[in-house]
Amino acid sequence: MEIGINSYEKDTIKLLNYCHKIGVNHVCLASSTINSYIKKGYLDYEELKLLKELFERKGIRITAMIITDSPSQHALLYEPGSEKEREAFCLTLETLGKVGIDTAVIFPKVVEPINKFKKEEYWRKIEKFYEIFMSTAENAHVKVANHAFYRSWSMIKNTKSLSRLLKLIPSQYNGITYCPGIYLMGDNPYEAITLFSDKIFLAHIRNLRIIEEYPGYKEVFLTEGDLDINKILELLEAIGFRGIICPEHLGKKDNMDKDLQVEAIRYLKNLLKNIGEQH
Repeated sequence: MEIGINSYEKDTIKLLNYCHKIGVNHVCLASSTINSYIKKGYLDYEELKLLKELFERKGIRITAMIITDSPSQHALLYEPGSEKEREAFCLTLETLGKVGIDTAVIFPKVVEPINKFKKEEYWRKIEKFYEIFMSTAENAHVKVANHAFYRSWSMIKNTKSLSRLLKLIPSQYNGITYCPGIYLMGDNPYEAITLFSDKIFLAHIRNLRIIEEYPGYKEVFLTEGDLDINKILELLEAIGFRGIICPEHLGKKDNMDKDLQVEAIRYLKNLLKNIGEQH
């Protein structure tokens, strides 16, 4: 396991300098930082290739790409008029494969219907879209790391719905972004690691505390919540996870001069060092 960061920073030089400053050499970069994606809705090969090469000359790897705002519910449900978005999404996966970025993080966000028959219809439509783009992902050798959306109204929000999503298209390239935030849906974040095992393509690390006040939880620093971060890392080690872990949702700063991401990276590095020594 290695530590990386999620980044939506559009200033490349600023991002590279920040990575060197905080001591990470892996970035999970948002597609919305790429000009061609903003203008065309898909990634341009030449632009992304040059950007990746620039990062690598500076000792930083773009290990994964967050596909921003896509696929939309419109595309996921194979609705009329979503043809261009579906095509653009597949083009983006192809481009990632061509430049050698082998992981795409997506958030399949769909509002769950109340009617159970409508819900099953939605699943059939989602399966239809996944059949198409997973074929593209397989040909491009790009792993799709599905990230659940932790809201009660979301269809893909917990271990049960993620498991169903993976069973729809049982491809070695169809997997998940592991996130302890699944705890918000009442799931056991430790058991989820064993459940998904080799389907975990990337990991987010966060902590939180369940509270009575709205919205029912509080985002806190890694050492301050309900979850045992060391146990999470030990379980990831136990399943043989060798991907990137990215700290996120680190709570509010109590000091404006403090960079919580720096603190989180330092904390995680120490935990990983101790786990490595134990093994």
